[in-house]
Amino acid sequence: MGRDLLADGLKGSAGDGDVRIWSAAGRGDRAMCIALASRAGTALLEVPVQDIRAFLQSTEALVPRGAESGHIDRDVELVCLLSQR
Repeated sequence: MGRDLLADGLKGSAGDGDVRIWSAAGRGDRAMCIALASRAGTALLEVPVQDIRAFLQSTEALVPRGAESGHIDRDVELVCLLSQR
């Protein structure tokens, strides 16, 4: 799941389909729910908002949002994917 989705989830409900995020009922702004769905099943996680904020701050200090593509060597990733066949 991308950082943009997590950041949007801090502001309100976000995502659709396989990944959805919303504020945990009755928990105010202290917790958020993350629902993950696949053919194999569904997982519902409750995560402290402070942990999500800390994660976003830490990762954005290393790689600013929007600059991710400058840190990915697509050729290396492609070789890695193709070698797993």
